[in-house]
Amino acid sequence: MKIFTQYKGLKKENYILFLGRIVTNLGAMIWPMMTLILNKKLGLNAAETASFIIVSGIMFLPANLVGGHLADKYNKKRVIIYCDIVSIILFVISGVMPLSFYSLCVLLVGALFQTLEGPAYQALVAAITPADKREKAFSLLYLGSNIGLILSPTLAGFLFNDYLWLCFIISGLAISVSTVLIALFVKNPESEEDEVISSDRNTEDNKEADKQNILKIISASKSLVLFIIAFSFYQGAYSQFGYLMPLDISMAYPENGSLIYGTVNSVNCIIVVLCTPLLTMLLEKMPLPKKYAFGTLLQTISFGMFLLSFGVIAGYYASIIMFTLGEILTTVVIGAYLSERVPENYRGRIYGVTSFSSAFMSGIVQYVSGSLFDEIGTEPAWVFSIVMTMIAVVASFILVRTDRKEFSNLYT
Repeated sequence: MKIFTQYKGLKKENYILFLGRIVTNLGAMIWPMMTLILNKKLGLNAAETASFIIVSGIMFLPANLVGGHLADKYNKKRVIIYCDIVSIILFVISGVMPLSFYSLCVLLVGALFQTLEGPAYQALVAAITPADKREKAFSLLYLGSNIGLILSPTLAGFLFNDYLWLCFIISGLAISVSTVLIALFVKNPESEEDEVISSDRNTEDNKEADKQNILKIISASKSLVLFIIAFSFYQGAYSQFGYLMPLDISMAYPENGSLIYGTVNSVNCIIVVLCTPLLTMLLEKMPLPKKYAFGTLLQTISFGMFLLSFGVIAGYYASIIMFTLGEILTTVVIGAYLSERVPENYRGRIYGVTSFSSAFMSGIVQYVSGSLFDEIGTEPAWVFSIVMTMIAVVASFILVRTDRKEFSNLYT
């Protein structure tokens, strides 16, 4: 069937990264539960929880930009492996420590190194994949991420009350398996000779100019500016999946909120696994900006459904299905869109810039919605989130026309 054979013809490295994502996300139990850990285990209210996440996000912001610079200047595979090793050690240490703000800080430093490697991971996928197969490669990677996430949130929900420490350790061990797979079976596309030449070229004198060039590339392109605006507001609102949604569910179901939210997470991943290959195949001919625009629109609709679903479990599941369809359309587009419109030696930095802008916007959205949640209630917080997604919708629909005009060669 074409739904499966569409992923044939990719390189061996693509399939290894796919397996690595599955294994890593089988152990990704902490992040879906972070809001509940802060709220239920450490006693923070919604605004305090948002403040903690925002402060953490501020610490992560430079890592996105530094990670993009490292991805463009050094061996991408080594950047990933070295960052993974530090993360593994810190995740395991945080698991054996008593749960406190100190243990979470250790965890967050480990997560900082995961953020640092993010642009290198994206750039590596783009570098090893021919241009005409990049959307399929990013689709496959996204599929692997969610295959691993099907079980982990529900299992985390079961472990949350009495065995939360196990989630920290399992996360570290899962990353270690992925790291071994990458170290043994993924060949870096850059030769050692290229790496040395690149290192020699980038002296202290031209590093500043090099840094400015990515900003010039972005500012010279209306399409890239529109995409970054749409991406930032979309991702800012998307962060409510791990912030406002669990607060909403735990308010409606104080006793079983963590378990219900865990199953909602799992439904999200099941829909991704079932629908990503299907949507990738059915919409193969649709231009990337148009897919992204429809994805942002579906997210807006899903947030309206969440607004109306307070205390209705069936409503949560119906809303997450709509949310996930939008997530699929946007996520499979991002890597392919940027890699086709930015020169190869700037891909790490463009991924870093977009990660930076989305993390910044996520902090703003979470802080404002958290304050609204504490002071007024869940409905105004969801209304604010809908407004944020509508900005993304407007920017992405303008992008559809602008991109076709600016990058007409990609449409022939």
